[in-house]
Amino acid sequence: MADVATRPRRRRGRTCVRPILAEKDLTWAKARRRGTNASTARCILRNGRHRRGAVDRSGRRRERAQGETVSAYRRLLPSGLVIASARPEHADALEQLQRVVFPTLDDAQRFKAAHYRKHLELFAAGQLVGLDGDRVVAATATIRLHFDFDDRTHTFADVIQGGWLTSHEPDGDWLYGADIGVHPDYRGRGLAQALYAARQELVWALGLKGQVTAGMMSGFGAVKHRISAESYYEGLVSSRINDPTLSMQQKVGFEFRALLKDYLSDPICDNYSVLIVLDAARDVQGAVRPVAAADQVKESEMSSIQLKTEVPGPRSKALLARRGSAVPTGLGKATDVVVDRAEGALVHDVDGNTFIDFVGGIGALAVGHCPPPVVQAIQAEAQKLIHMGSLVATYESYVRLCELLNEVTPGTFAKKTLLSNSGAEAVENAVKAARAYTKRPGVICFEGAYHGRTLLAVSLTSKYGLFKKGMGPFAGEIVRLPMPNSYRAPEGMTAEHCVTWAIHQLEHAFTAQVDPSEVAAIIIETVQGEGGFVPVPPRFMRRIRELCDQHGIVMIADEVQCGFARTGKLFALEHYGIAADIIVTAKSLGAGMPVSAITGRADIMDATHVGGMGGTYGGNPLTCVAAIAAIEMMRQPAFLARAERIGVMLRETLDGWKSRHPLIGDVRGLGSMMLIELVKDRATKQPAPDETLAIIKAACQKGVIAMRAGLFTNCIRFLPPLVITDDQLHEGLGVIEQALAEVEARVLTPAAAGRS
Repeated sequence: MADVATRPRRRRGRTCVRPILAEKDLTWAKARRRGTNASTARCILRNGRHRRGAVDRSGRRRERAQGETVSAYRRLLPSGLVIASARPEHADALEQLQRVVFPTLDDAQRFKAAHYRKHLELFAAGQLVGLDGDRVVAATATIRLHFDFDDRTHTFADVIQGGWLTSHEPDGDWLYGADIGVHPDYRGRGLAQALYAARQELVWALGLKGQVTAGMMSGFGAVKHRISAESYYEGLVSSRINDPTLSMQQKVGFEFRALLKDYLSDPICDNYSVLIVLDAARDVQGAVRPVAAADQVKESEMSSIQLKTEVPGPRSKALLARRGSAVPTGLGKATDVVVDRAEGALVHDVDGNTFIDFVGGIGALAVGHCPPPVVQAIQAEAQKLIHMGSLVATYESYVRLCELLNEVTPGTFAKKTLLSNSGAEAVENAVKAARAYTKRPGVICFEGAYHGRTLLAVSLTSKYGLFKKGMGPFAGEIVRLPMPNSYRAPEGMTAEHCVTWAIHQLEHAFTAQVDPSEVAAIIIETVQGEGGFVPVPPRFMRRIRELCDQHGIVMIADEVQCGFARTGKLFALEHYGIAADIIVTAKSLGAGMPVSAITGRADIMDATHVGGMGGTYGGNPLTCVAAIAAIEMMRQPAFLARAERIGVMLRETLDGWKSRHPLIGDVRGLGSMMLIELVKDRATKQPAPDETLAIIKAACQKGVIAMRAGLFTNCIRFLPPLVITDDQLHEGLGVIEQALAEVEARVLTPAAAGRS
């Protein structure tokens, strides 16, 4: 009856979800009314009573108040199954489950209904069940022990005490796994993983050292005639041998500590088992670490978010009213935050509230708000030159920035760079250079693209209703073709079929829509931004490069949003191993200053006549020195490694959300440029723009700045400054998931949730 979980199963991503708020002692509102700080209130909301057994961020273990209990646990899996605290009425079903899960055990060794009822009296928090409706299909029983790793004279039988588990020690510092099992009909559906995750959350909630148990060497019986138990164990430790039970527990996170003889009674395995340990310091797939919550810890030590007023506060409301009178309504705003100052990944409003920024100036702040090297460069330049005009005279910062961009952008060919003020201006100038070089008018762009809001740039842009409605007529000589998006592919298409289909549409366009001899450029975002963070599939990107080379067409890569470390490499094109003829950059190039660049093959960039490019403010001295300082920061290997790490953390977290939140239809992106797409129903993929907006607003009121994206405005984008700390990232993600769960609970029908 030790931790014999299941046969090996296929991993299906994260299988657990945050506990559903059931039987909680305090609601968020009650917690805040009682004067509890924001982080503590969030902790209460997630985990029940105010705890003193959590581990704080410095690793110090706090003493748990005497007599405290952990509130009832309930967690919904994506399959519709539930992990929940056991109740007395489950006892008979648990006894029946024991018979099915452990058919080879003698009846005297199995837990009975009376045992389970006693367990609930001894340690209710340690008894968990997996439910399919009202049917008990999985279970685990645990107790607390002071486990002595040096003294192994006791046996499993000594621990379970004939099934009564009376060896439970209320102040024990280890969570001992007495059993875990899943009904054979439900194996491979994530229940065992979910139970282990729930146990690890209990470890964290109680401030224990970890989980410990004996794992049965289930596969040893079949090979014991030709291999010793010691050799089998060594094979397990080195991962040369795959055991039906122990290898799965190893994947969960358990470590093998020792080979045990006669600890468990199992004649098939010659009474061999393995002592396994899952330390509290280890994360478990699907388990949600609690935020530390102790009365004596100040909010500033626990939380970056600090809310002193409602959002928006009184001063913010006054400034928003002034904005309404002075600024056109056509200038939208994603939030009601009125900023006073900012640094790193934190934004402070005029009412004294502090927010975590997940928008980063719409991808313009890879190096964070007000990075000291950039600030110092601007201050130094401003003391000697604020403006001159590159059309009037030459200054060193303009030339140095162009040299730097020619050096760092992909491609070994000779390059030249032109500076302008915005991404839209850069796109316009890139097309002008391509037309001047090829002497052709046509431009091919793609559905879902966003290239700016000036006339030619918006003509190349999709998302008609938001960006183009009522703004025509638009520029001509533009052909728009499908962009392969596997999530929104035509019905029945696989991801690869979608790419093949899009390539066919591109090739066919040269017959049906425009002759290639009339096409000056193909322009494409390496990762679509406003269109919903869709990375260009590698095969599609390579085919564009091939067709451009074949027909003498200029390939333009728009990396305004995805460039400069956002994807874990300095430029997203580096993931593809190709170079565009022209690359357009902006946003993070200037660390928040208005500067953009068109960097391309020297012969293409020299094709326009004198006076055909440029502008009064393009390459302003202050923006140039800011860009130089920012590039020097972003090109450092440590900075790129950090960007990659943030991307990994985002992907893991968002994939976990998808497994437990039916509103999420897709998670996608590249590197730290990540996004979730929200749908009302996963089967129909009906967009959920209203729900998306509700989540954005709720997150803002809780201290996180986020923003929508996507063709249907039903996506939440994640573009945090790449200087964000792990704690800030996790805290901000926790707030957004809480907002997501709240909205989901209001809007999802049981039918829609069931189809997820």
